[in-house]
Amino acid sequence: MGRLALARTAQSRVEELATGAQALALLAMVHERGWTSFLAEPRGLDQLAAFSRLPAGRVANLVGALEAVGVVEQHDGQVRLSPAYAELAADDAMIDLGTVLDRAELMIRLVRAAAEDAGELRLGGADALVIAKAVGGRPTPVTEAVFQHLYAEVPEYAEAVRDGRLLDVGCGVAGAMLTSASMFPNMRAVAIELVPAVAAEAESRAKRLGVTDRVEVRCMDARDFDERDAFDACFWAQPFFPESSRDATLRMIRGALKPGALLMIQEMESEPEDEAQRLPFALRRLVYEGQGVPFAPTAEQLVAEAEAVGLVPHRMVPTNFGRIVLMRRPADD
Repeated sequence: MGRLALARTAQSRVEELATGAQALALLAMVHERGWTSFLAEPRGLDQLAAFSRLPAGRVANLVGALEAVGVVEQHDGQVRLSPAYAELAADDAMIDLGTVLDRAELMIRLVRAAAEDAGELRLGGADALVIAKAVGGRPTPVTEAVFQHLYAEVPEYAEAVRDGRLLDVGCGVAGAMLTSASMFPNMRAVAIELVPAVAAEAESRAKRLGVTDRVEVRCMDARDFDERDAFDACFWAQPFFPESSRDATLRMIRGALKPGALLMIQEMESEPEDEAQRLPFALRRLVYEGQGVPFAPTAEQLVAEAEAVGLVPHRMVPTNFGRIVLMRRPADD
């Protein structure tokens, strides 16, 4: 009976994992077919059946499954998105539901690839764009409110960029930089992005916001950027830089900053204390380290990296976005 009990425990766990995969597949399909937009308003089951062109009994079962996973709610015969999913599906969401689903699908493929191939995991342009959108978000009023809170935690950085010049190293789709440009009309910036598809999206977003007179996106290797003594602040998207390029990138940043200017680095991941977060953390580590990128360096390790190229610590700030490390180029450099 001991062996049978162990096998049943493992089977139960596999079934739990399978249920999550099935729920994800269901959510992805109904989103693809427009349900999440249609259910932004309360709808009757008959309306949903007509919209989806599915039998009424099937629609009732689909709604039941979506309700069980928290995607929709039913009240007085009406179905609509739950408040949490309504926010995620909203037009002004910082990161929208479609992007979250795209990243989930990509991570499934990358986890599988990590177990299949001994080589380094490589992202094509389309895959890199999915990650960049999922991490960087979009410049919306919701995003601006998030950054107002962040800048309140690091007022000296906010003051540096408000009327100054910002260097964004590894800008992705430039969500942070473009949000800051919207908040600070006098801010000027240069954003560096290696992947052409991602840089093109950042440039497109800058054009839509009408800030290309103040914001320049350069598609290049950050190590080759050669403007010196020119920037009042810099943000380095360190989680996306492989070990082989980190030192040279930091040396470039030191040279690009004005003496006394600030560098912000974010501790994006930390060892989870919550047992429920250990599996997703382990899977992300599998994927990121499979790409040759250091995963979850601590704030202390980030300080040490920056100190190694001659930057000096300013302060470390605990925030809701992880610990923020602020470094300076020495004023007498």
